[in-house]
This record gives sequence, structure tokens and C-alpha cells, in this order.
Amino acid sequence: MKNSIKIKLLITLTRFVFNSPLVEVALLSNKIFGYARVSTADQHLDRQLAILREYGVAELDIFTDKISGRKLQRPSFDSLQLILRPGDTVLTESLSRLSRSSDDLLAILRDWDERGVVYISLKERFDLSTPAGALMLRLMAALSEFERDVTHARIMEGLAEARARGRKGGRPRTDPKKLEKALRLYDTRSHSVREITELTGVSQGVLYSALKRQENAGSP
Repeated sequence: MKNSIKIKLLITLTRFVFNSPLVEVALLSNKIFGYARVSTADQHLDRQLAILREYGVAELDIFTDKISGRKLQRPSFDSLQLILRPGDTVLTESLSRLSRSSDDLLAILRDWDERGVVYISLKERFDLSTPAGALMLRLMAALSEFERDVTHARIMEGLAEARARGRKGGRPRTDPKKLEKALRLYDTRSHSVREITELTGVSQGVLYSALKRQENAGSP
């Protein structure tokens, strides 16, 4: 039997068959929470909330955010994190509702796995408490490490190619002659800064920095 169905049946039986304070107290040690998220304030949570309710999550146990999944600080999610205990279960409509960043998603799943919190993504049928879920977690960790290694290798290759061409890492240096021309044009007051940058190829930031150095050199 699928874990999500087990959860739904457990809640239904508890509420309608074993309706007693003792059972309610026992359930408090293993609560089922739902988390729903949309990226902007004008988007709606209705569909996600309906799915979580369908799987038996109580209204008071559903946490919602209207914020990008790439944000590391999410008010309701942070509140959920504070109350989770070993044996608790968190349901989301999909993995993307938990996080849009693969590294952040992996960090959350690892944290919950270590804390004994069960996570279920209904769309992907991902259940962290099952062998398949544990395998998926390991695969995600391996892929994340692979992506970091590839990115690092590309950066090192780029730096090596730049050094081979006589350049070091960082921004390319501005041609002194072009900068001198830009400063002369600025002193004539006949061109705007934008026109000067277009004529000389010197960026506004470099020009302003040079002007600041001139000003400091001329001050007593």
C-alpha cells in the first residue's frame, strides 16, 4: 500500500473510529504537516491546499509561503522547521514546492533524514522513508557533487586558457591610452559620460574611479 494512502487511512480511522483524547495525545508525537508555496503574491495556493487536504492534512497543520523557492529564508517554512520532531511527516504537492534550488533541496532532505522526519512529494511519489526515497537522496547528492566538480573544472580551464594568453584571473585591465583619452574628453566638458564610454570603450566605473583618484591626488 502506498505510504500516502496509509497516511490518509490512518487519519480517517483515528478521527472517525478512535475518537478519544488518548488517541489525540498519541498522534501529537507523530504529526503530519503540509507545506505549500507559490513564487509571487498574485499566484494562488488553492490547488496545492486542496491536494494536501485530500490527503488528510489538517488546516492548522498546513504552512504556506508566497515567496521564491530560491530564497533561503521563508517565514512559514522556517516556522515549520522549528516544530518538526522525529517521526513527523511533511507532505508537499511536488518537490519544486519545497525548493527551486537543487543544493537547497538536497540540504533540506538531508537534514530531515538525519532528524528522522519523513518527507513525501505527492507528484513525484517521492517518499524519504522508503528504500527508493533513500536511493534517490543519494543520487541527488551525487549529481549535486558532480555539478560542482564540473563547474569548478570549467573555471580552472578558463583561468588556464587566460594565463596561456598572458592574462590573469579577474577583469581585464583598461588600456591606459584609452583611459587617458577618456579623461581628456571629460575635461573638455563637451561630451556626456555615456558618449565618452562609447567613444573610448572605457566603462563608467573605471572612468569615475580615475576621476576620484585625480581628485584625491589634487587635494591638499
